[in-house]
Amino acid sequence: MLVCASSRADISGAAAIAFVYISRMNIGKVTISIDLELAWGNWDNLTPLHAHHAEHSDRKVVQRLLQLFDRYGIPVSWAFVAALLDNKEATGKPGCERIWYAPDVIESIRTAQVRHELGSHGGRHRYFDALTLEEAEEDVQYAREIHKRVGTPLHSFVFPRNKVAQTDVLLRCGIRVFRGVDHAWHQRIRDRSIVLGRAANLIDKCLPIAPETVLAKGTGGLVNLPGSMLFLGRGGIRSLAAPGAMTSKLRKGMDQAAALRQTFHLWFHPSNFWHDTERQFATFEIFLSELREHITAGRLTAAPMGTYGR
Repeated sequence: MLVCASSRADISGAAAIAFVYISRMNIGKVTISIDLELAWGNWDNLTPLHAHHAEHSDRKVVQRLLQLFDRYGIPVSWAFVAALLDNKEATGKPGCERIWYAPDVIESIRTAQVRHELGSHGGRHRYFDALTLEEAEEDVQYAREIHKRVGTPLHSFVFPRNKVAQTDVLLRCGIRVFRGVDHAWHQRIRDRSIVLGRAANLIDKCLPIAPETVLAKGTGGLVNLPGSMLFLGRGGIRSLAAPGAMTSKLRKGMDQAAALRQTFHLWFHPSNFWHDTERQFATFEIFLSELREHITAGRLTAAPMGTYGR
């Protein structure tokens, strides 16, 4: 059985982030977590369309997001698949190497004007509910070694496909925060029926229903920070959702976080910007602009995931 150990350097780095971004604990927070995968997100069912976008779209989306975060001064959590920094893992994979190996993408995040958090989205995007304890430990240990190799602290974790399982492994490896499943009415339906849950999710995104804000929950040394909502992509039937509904939901999420002094936790993948890209970025920039206004007024603060572990 593998055993991991956290380093003092990692802890001091996270403490610095916490000091900067959560110096005032009596106001609401907005947390943005991004699942950064490229082709690893579909390693087991890669289609030509996924491969095409991983090669030609993902890097452009990441760069535009970084520009917006710099413009509005918003730090976020980028949860990346560790194998993106290991060229050996790209050997023998379908498609070109750059859809599996992307050190340039990680470096662009590390050198951005705003100091972002680099968390983990697993070693190779394996699904933890289907792994043995030993397999889960190997995956997290691999991710931790990659982070150490590039000198990046590792304090937060996003389970691939949101399959939350084997959480004790995170604690043994020095990880303190993970993203739990969304607190949402449609998620509670999905827990009982995947088909009905998917339909409910689409209905939710088509209507200006306020998303639920959340509180971080500490259990046994770990912190579970549930999601509030997904920034929905606009491919296929999702294009039926009016952009105004998403803007309204984002606005209501921030307002509720400020009023209740809770957290509005928004998450997405770069792939959520593949379709109807300009409209998606326009909607997202409105959200960031209004978030900046809340921050300036002292009603909200931007809090990367790792800060909740401090």
